Parts: sequence; C-alpha cells; structure tokens
Amino acid sequence: MTPPLHCRETIASVRQIRVPLVVWGCAAAAILIAAAVFGYDPFDSSTWSRWDSGLYEDIARNGYEVFPCDDPGTWCGDAAWLPAYPWIFGGLHQLGLPFRGTAVVVSWLFAAGTVVLLWRTFLGRGTSRAALAGLFYAAFAPGIIYHYAVFPLSMLAFFTVACLWLTYSERHVYAGLAGAVAALTYPAGVLLAPITALWLLARRSVPLTERLVQAATTSGLTLLGFWVLLLDQQLETGHWNAFFLVQEKYEVLHGSSIPFVTTWRIVRGLAHPDSGIGLVISLQTALVTIVLAIVVVRAIQLRQRLESEDSLVLIWALTSWVMIFQAFSIYRGQAVLLPVAILVARLPSKLAWTLAGAAVVIAVWLERYFLDNTLI
Repeated sequence: MTPPLHCRETIASVRQIRVPLVVWGCAAAAILIAAAVFGYDPFDSSTWSRWDSGLYEDIARNGYEVFPCDDPGTWCGDAAWLPAYPWIFGGLHQLGLPFRGTAVVVSWLFAAGTVVLLWRTFLGRGTSRAALAGLFYAAFAPGIIYHYAVFPLSMLAFFTVACLWLTYSERHVYAGLAGAVAALTYPAGVLLAPITALWLLARRSVPLTERLVQAATTSGLTLLGFWVLLLDQQLETGHWNAFFLVQEKYEVLHGSSIPFVTTWRIVRGLAHPDSGIGLVISLQTALVTIVLAIVVVRAIQLRQRLESEDSLVLIWALTSWVMIFQAFSIYRGQAVLLPVAILVARLPSKLAWTLAGAAVVIAVWLERYFLDNTLI
C-alpha cells in the first residue's frame, strides 16, 4: 500500500537531514551517557540546571525584578539576563508543559536545529570527510555543555547561523529578524549588527546606495531586538536601563581583558595545572585559539575575498572571540563560537577530524565539572 502524499513528503524531508541528525544524535548520546557515568540522572531536568539557569527560570516564572543591593549605589536582580529563551519555555509552560523539563527540551532542540541548519546552509548538504568533521566539531564544540543545559547558548547559535547565512544570501529583512532574536537571546547576539553592517558596506561590487540600504535594514532590525529588551524592562521594572544597572555591578568582576594576554595566561596552565578543571579549561582555550589561528592563516593563504561567506563568518568569529574575554566565565563564552565549525569544515579533512576529535574529548571532560557544579 502506497503511503499518502503528505507522509511521503515527510519521510523524504527526514531522509534529507538524516546526516546532521545522526551526527547530533551521536553528541546527544555521548552527553547523556557521560552524565550517567558521572553519577547523574540524564533524564532528570535538574541535572541540566546550574548557576545562571536559576535566573533564566526566574525570568520565565516571574518576569524581571530589579532592586537596590546592600552596597550603596549598586543594583541587584535578574535584569542582566536576556529574555527570549525564558519567554519560549515559560510560554510553553503556560500551555501545561513541565517547567524545567521544557527548558531542557528547548535547548536540545535548538542544538539539533543548529547542526541541521549548518549542514543545509554553509556546508551545502555535503557529505565529504571534511564536511562531516565540521558537523562533529559543531556537535561537540568548546563549551557545548551549555548548549544542552538551561542556558540560551543553543538558541543563540541557531539564530546566529541563520542571520549570517541570510545576510550572505541577501535576504536582509529575514537576516535582521534573525539577528533581532539573537540580540534578544544573549548579549553576544548584538554583535551581529555591526558585523553584518561592516561586511555589507565593504562589498564594492554593490552600488553604495544599495549597500547603505542593506546594512541599515539588517543591522537596524538586529538592534531592534535589544530595543525590545529595554522597552520590556521599562514596562516590568520601571527602569528602561535596568540591564545596564545590574550589569554595572558585574563589570567590576569582569574587568577588561586583553585577549592575547589572557589566552597566554590560561594556556600556560597546561604546563603546571593546579587542578583537573584548570587543565580542561586550559585545553579548551588552547583548542579555540588553535582553531582560530588555523582558519586565519588559511584565509590569508587563499587570499580569501572579503565578499565571501567564509570572510563573513571569520569576521564574526574574531570579533566575538575578542568580546568573550570581557565575560566572567571565558570557558562559557567560548560556547558562543560554535559556528566556527563552518570554517573547520573548509580545512583538509585530516586536520578537521583532529580538531573535531579534540573537541569531543574536551566536551565530555568539561561536562563532568559542569554537572559537579564546579563551573560557574
């Protein structure tokens, strides 16, 4: 008996994305098995809720709250965390779904969606050894545990890839809307506004007037996401600048770091690690640094055109890399760089698989300390 047309279409669609789904399935299985080996129930939603997860859960339950701290002149609350991710799982909870379990499922779905999106866009649905290595690198990218926990990193990765691809494909309204969601998901998403504007304006093959319109459309819509945050916080807290009020307290802790100096300080810990967690953080930082160095050298060797899709991704990656050094947890910030997998897939296959293999080992190792509540 022949299946109905809509069933055949569904089966065909699933078959088309089976390659990235298999890769993601390997990563998901590894993360679940590792949790069980480390003594945690992988199917208990509390396993995947740590540290800042509670703040996202508070936003989803009660909205934003801002109040003066005990220290004069400082403000406390949850306004320094962005709302798009808690809005999603909080809204689904209002429909009757379990609260924290839904948050975990949303993270995992975005993690899977990102791998599929990478494969269907920048990787051209390729099945070469290098393309598969790029997919595995994405599935186990540095800091990947935060993509599977109650954090918005997987959602950010999905909309970052979407924004970059739509910008390259000259679908500027959709690119701006994807960028707006990214900017409303995690602070690093705001970087898409200047990066896409810079890349669009630098394309000399396009008339200047057209470049200006394209940059204004994409970047303007991206920034609209952050304006939504300010409006929402004004309505909820009475402070349009609530994000900055609370963030100011953390900037004292974050400080300002010079990327090369901080990288050397962390990587130098490989020679004399003071603990297991110190060693794995040093290894992850070393891997991120090596990957970025390799893709930069490759771009120079190939005389990569500024208008190419790889140049757009590289500009975004280097800018994001600089910015994550202003974060309190650099190893968590490195999770922002997942889309660098696009450039890993462009490398010779043996080199790409070496980097992907290193990412797998580090991902499982770092998961242990996340689950032990050691990582912030």
